[in-house]
Amino acid sequence: MSICFLSLETSKVFNDLILKKLQEEGFDNLSASLITIFPFIAEYKNISISSLAQKLGYSRQAMHKNLKKLESSSYIILKQLENKKEKIVVFTKRGNNLMLVANSFIQSIQEELYSQIGTKDINNFIRTQQRIFEILNTKV
Repeated sequence: MSICFLSLETSKVFNDLILKKLQEEGFDNLSASLITIFPFIAEYKNISISSLAQKLGYSRQAMHKNLKKLESSSYIILKQLENKKEKIVVFTKRGNNLMLVANSFIQSIQEELYSQIGTKDINNFIRTQQRIFEILNTKV
């Protein structure tokens, strides 16, 4: 199995587990593609719609469609900037609560992986993934 395919499959399984947990906790109207947006909103506070689309590799039209779904489910709000041409994406209380549940679940999965695989091997894996990301990101 290629490293590219394995990375995609691992991410897919991880996202499916996160989505299942969120749904069990009462967070509805979500999909695997929608939950990938949340970490970017959390990481880049007050990110504009166009910047978010660029970071995720979405068209502006696709990003607007996804954000409207999240807004209608009360996970985010879109705030108008002073220049009135751009809006920023901000979590609502529900969106913040979703992130707390997701991060707690992710932490529990990481702890399970540390327990089953070992701290040294997981830390080496993380460092290797970071190096791979850095190398590949220079080619974009």
